[in-house]
Amino acid sequence: MVIHYKTTKGTDIFGLAIPNIYADTDWDLGPTWCYLILGKKTTLIDTGNWGNFEVFESLLKSIGKGFSNIDRIIITHSHEDHDGNVAEIISVTQAELWAHIIYPQMISYHPHVKDGALHPELPGSCRLCPMPETFYRNCLQYHQKRSLLKVGFIIKDDQRLPDEDIGFVFTPGHSPDSICIVLEDEVIFTGDTVLPDITSHPSPAYTFEVNRRILPEGYRRRNDVYGLMNYIRSLNKVACLNSQPFEAMFPAHRLFYNGRFNLLDSSERAKEIMQFHIDRCRDILRIIDNNPIGVADIAVQHFPPSLLAGFGRVLAEDEIRAHIEIMEACGDICCTDESKELVKRTGTSNYLKAIEVYLNCASC
Repeated sequence: MVIHYKTTKGTDIFGLAIPNIYADTDWDLGPTWCYLILGKKTTLIDTGNWGNFEVFESLLKSIGKGFSNIDRIIITHSHEDHDGNVAEIISVTQAELWAHIIYPQMISYHPHVKDGALHPELPGSCRLCPMPETFYRNCLQYHQKRSLLKVGFIIKDDQRLPDEDIGFVFTPGHSPDSICIVLEDEVIFTGDTVLPDITSHPSPAYTFEVNRRILPEGYRRRNDVYGLMNYIRSLNKVACLNSQPFEAMFPAHRLFYNGRFNLLDSSERAKEIMQFHIDRCRDILRIIDNNPIGVADIAVQHFPPSLLAGFGRVLAEDEIRAHIEIMEACGDICCTDESKELVKRTGTSNYLKAIEVYLNCASC
């Protein structure tokens, strides 16, 4: 599918739906929406999941464009369904690559830095990949090609380029290099930060200790880029942007899903997602009750069976851990074994104050 939007200043934006197909699962992410902006420079936001070069070329052709028309590519974050075709596209366009300052570290290899990494042989974005080898080995060629890229323009935190009428909002938590993009104070491209219908998979907070030494110098002192709490801070930042409400929010997934368009207010949707995570913490505490219980058992009781099929179980358990990290830091949960897989309640619900401070701020 291709969609077309024209801003009040006359800038044409085309949304291109690039397929995501994951085998042996019942869960469906929907396509990755990539966006072509026909401004002073023709800009492509994200490049979709790897293996879709011909699909991308066909969609461009359907609107009378080709790869040769692209001047620059902006990557919202370093996940394979967002920068999967970037190496191939740059090889034929010579377009300039734009990405956050953390992105080069995520696509590079750091085998000499172990620090508890499950996969020190993989690039920075995948050193704690929870997926089995049968899944991630398919990405190896994509990783190798991506690692050779040079970022032509480094995006800094919350940078604005008035001459381009474009701004960037640093929104880590799902990924340490995540950004949203604001065009002409009218349109926001939210990447995976704010999605309709679903919420992004939060990175584990403990990834900071594993990746601290590979991060750029300014991000090594404290964890401001990994974990659910940082994702919630990013949601609050989007909810409080001065330009709200935007005329259009363009997410990376589920813009069109189940036969309908999801046209949302980014501020209101960001608040809904924050409330969703509060409710999930509450349900985890309900499941734990007064008995120590394992993360895997919590996931089975919290998620419907359809989301636990195939690799979904791995992601579900990771989601539960991200919430447990917040509640453990707030003193509401303690781990009863060294592996931190068995948890029990302490009797408090301090997480509510810790998260609601952002939800309340977003409403002012």
